[in-house]
Amino acid sequence: SLLQTPILKHVMGIFGLVDASKANLKKHFQKPGLDGSVALYVGGIAELFKSSRTEERLFLSKRKGFIKLALREGVDICPAYLFGNTSALTIFKYGPLASLSRSLGVALTYFWGKWYLPIPCDDKMLYARGKPMGLPHIPDPTDDDVNKWHEKYCQEVRRLFDTYKEKVPLYKHKKLYID
Repeated sequence: SLLQTPILKHVMGIFGLVDASKANLKKHFQKPGLDGSVALYVGGIAELFKSSRTEERLFLSKRKGFIKLALREGVDICPAYLFGNTSALTIFKYGPLASLSRSLGVALTYFWGKWYLPIPCDDKMLYARGKPMGLPHIPDPTDDDVNKWHEKYCQEVRRLFDTYKEKVPLYKHKKLYID
């Protein structure tokens, strides 16, 4: 992955970007206060290649590990949605790029925005954040526990999308698909 490249790993670390492995997340959760907070992009590379200016696709239905880890570690989750991230840049996503990117663990693509340069478009962006979900600490969660909290998370993300999409012009007619 990109974060395994020696120099890039340190440069990205300056901006707080870290590997999202279970071991690394557990280590972060041990830090006191806000230093133990993590913003996790659950959809990963698949989401990058599937979303577009006409529809939003979240790859959440099978991604439950973050819920299981949160239950095990006794940390809470605060659902959030960023409007405008799929329209800030246009991504070339044709051919074998998606599968090659997934296998390498890094997005290989050309992207462009304003003036066909890698400069984001001037489209409005909005960050919507829900309330903390109040996850319990369950040292050994069952599949039912994980499924229950995962479903609540997905419902809250959908609620955020439906509540705030009218505030962002490009999103008024978009639909959210959770795959």
